[in-house]
Amino acid sequence: MTTIHCNNQQSDNFSNISSNAVTTEPLTIKVYDQSQTDDCLQMWKMLETQFADVPLMCSHAWTSTWIEHYQDLMPYSFVVASKGNIPCGICLLTEGVDQHDGPLSVKTLHLGTAGEPTADSVCVEYNTLLVKPEDQHSFIAALLDDLSQNDTWDSLLFDGFASEELETWDLSQQDISIRKIESHYFDLKQIRDEERDVISGFGYSTRKNLRKNMKSYGNLTTEWAENIEQAESIFNDLVSLHQTRWQKEGLPGSYASDRFTNFHNALIQKLIPTGQMGLFRVKIEGQVIGCVQVLIDRNRVLCYQGGSAEYKGKLSPGVISDYLCIEECFKRGFDAYDFLAGNSHHKQKMSTHHSDLSWAQIRRPRWKFTALNALRKIKQMMTQIKTVKHESES
Repeated sequence: MTTIHCNNQQSDNFSNISSNAVTTEPLTIKVYDQSQTDDCLQMWKMLETQFADVPLMCSHAWTSTWIEHYQDLMPYSFVVASKGNIPCGICLLTEGVDQHDGPLSVKTLHLGTAGEPTADSVCVEYNTLLVKPEDQHSFIAALLDDLSQNDTWDSLLFDGFASEELETWDLSQQDISIRKIESHYFDLKQIRDEERDVISGFGYSTRKNLRKNMKSYGNLTTEWAENIEQAESIFNDLVSLHQTRWQKEGLPGSYASDRFTNFHNALIQKLIPTGQMGLFRVKIEGQVIGCVQVLIDRNRVLCYQGGSAEYKGKLSPGVISDYLCIEECFKRGFDAYDFLAGNSHHKQKMSTHHSDLSWAQIRRPRWKFTALNALRKIKQMMTQIKTVKHESES
């Protein structure tokens, strides 16, 4: 990876940021390595003052917490955009660890807090850049030009970006593959504007099931964390419920990773006081039946993780917990309750709309990719031949 060490003059420029600065100078970028982390994070915090509403996944709080817990595992750099020698944007660029394309090991670069081994991944979604929309096309073009001069990487990945954002960057001339995944959400703002009850937004069968479940459970109590101590208590219950469920399925569960768990414990300390995280708990007669962890991004609720008790007959504690959390978020004035990427039946029935998130990959011309594409084509042809043969014999 190309890295540029800050000299004293460059370090001084970190403080030369003015939200009132207007310049017609072209956008340029520089890449600073890990040794400049403190200076770059200080600049990151200052740059945030230029933005009316900072996206959570590229915020100083999120990024600095990720660095605290992943810096010993993940090599990273800072890409700084400037106009007329005045910084105007910043992005984290990480080197992937244990990354594969099919059976092949690949050297990857990632924009934002991504590229971790699967077991430790924070699974960033609604990823974005701390670069103003009007400058993002120039920023990406400059970054691609800079990276093209370095031959150490195989693939550049854009993990979990809004599809409409990627489309504005005009990456069509690159050797790029894009995988779109629907992100289902419940439109709280629309329900509020139409002066309707939350339950009216669901389909008939979901409404019927919710009412039946609510009646069967009886006296449920809910709790939204208003302080760190309360949040830690709910998070501990969530982890316990989550791990119990997945380990019974023979899977490790997300919190088997100490790194991942510690990352979220640290986020609680930073995001609960600022209102950028919510932790929600549902109980019946003192027994916890479900917990939900949400992240708040530009007044949009991102349903990040949950844990629920076992099914009792046809009673679904997970469905009830999500429904009651949606109700709570409606009361708190949020615009949407987003279940994030995935097309599960649960997400579909609990939502009213969907947007698209994209995972894109720009690949360098490598013999390994040529061979892999050839093998995939052969596999596809063999599958088609088997299908035709089966149909002719039946």
